[in-house]
Amino acid sequence: MKSLYKSILISFIIIITAIIIYILFVNSRPLANSKENSIDYPLVEITKLISKEHSINITAYGEVISERVLKIKYRDKGRIIRIGNNINNGVYIKKGDLLFEVDPFNIKNDLKEKNSSKKIILLTIQRIISQMETTHLKQQELIVQRDIIKKQLNKILANENKVFSENSIDNLRLSLSSKEEKLLDNIELINLLSIELETYKAEIEKLDYNMAKLNNDLKETKVVAPFSGHLSNLNIEVGQEISFNEVLGELSDSDNLEVKFSIGGIDYYKLMQFSNNGIGETITIKWLIGNKYYKAEAIINRIDGSINREIAGINLYASIPSSSLSEIPLGAFVEIKLKRQVLSNSILVPLSSVFNNEFIFLLKDGRLKKQKIRIISEEYYGILIEDDELSGKNIVITRLSDMRNNMSINVLAK
Repeated sequence: MKSLYKSILISFIIIITAIIIYILFVNSRPLANSKENSIDYPLVEITKLISKEHSINITAYGEVISERVLKIKYRDKGRIIRIGNNINNGVYIKKGDLLFEVDPFNIKNDLKEKNSSKKIILLTIQRIISQMETTHLKQQELIVQRDIIKKQLNKILANENKVFSENSIDNLRLSLSSKEEKLLDNIELINLLSIELETYKAEIEKLDYNMAKLNNDLKETKVVAPFSGHLSNLNIEVGQEISFNEVLGELSDSDNLEVKFSIGGIDYYKLMQFSNNGIGETITIKWLIGNKYYKAEAIINRIDGSINREIAGINLYASIPSSSLSEIPLGAFVEIKLKRQVLSNSILVPLSSVFNNEFIFLLKDGRLKKQKIRIISEEYYGILIEDDELSGKNIVITRLSDMRNNMSINVLAK
């Protein structure tokens, strides 16, 4: 009996102990408070807009070229008989240096022939002039004789005594008529000689023109450099037969260089904002050789009149001052930078924060606020916009997939 009572007591103690432990466990567990936790809004990064001075920048690449490149030609066909000293590709030659000489044999023969013809015509002209002088003297003599006969005839006819026979009067009349006829023949001869003289003079003028041309051709058989520069693409040798206007090489003026570069896309839009579309603006040129940069300045002097489809842009040309020629040579591939200061203060914003080139999102009271903008220029490091009293405001620079006006956001702590 005692054993049974003891078992019941132990079981009761165990149950009571378990209940006490359960109650203690329930009372000691943490209660779930209704602490208001913010909804999981998107996290974004912001930055403050700062208004200050900025510049519009254009970076391009181009090549240093010559302002003048001459195709070396000969105006006629012929055979090269001599080449100037040290005429080779890459050689620098001075203005007036001989490039090559063409055989002048045919030209010299033509000159001799024209000169002989001119001498013959000049002798003929002398003969005509002499003949005209003689004819003029005969004309004067005929006029004197005619006047004498006319005077005698008039005197006889005026005599009322009629002491002269009709036969003598007729003879005087015949003699007067003969003199008149000879005088007319003489005048006609003088006119013919005058025409002949003018014809030969015209021949002389024609010969003089042809001889002047031949003398010029003779002079041009020696082809000389019209300006100083470097030779390239030469194809000349002694004995070579050349044809009319055949290209025999190139001469590039290395004393007057310019840089040719192209601009397209957004840079072309920025170029249009420069005064006179950039003409007259100064550009900075950088040429890298090894690990050293050479710098120079150039002035844009012209722009192509149409877009080049191959480069999807437009070509510009800037002349390089002579002081920079020794550092940056012909043919160098260079980097070009063109800069213009924006007239008023502006704000630079990240490219990712601009939507449709029309608006940005500002942060106001934990929400997105759409703000329209006016773009000045797109730069490589961001977009320049007009201030429009935006300075000091916070712009959202995180780009979300679904950003909208009045959207609630959380700011990423820095």
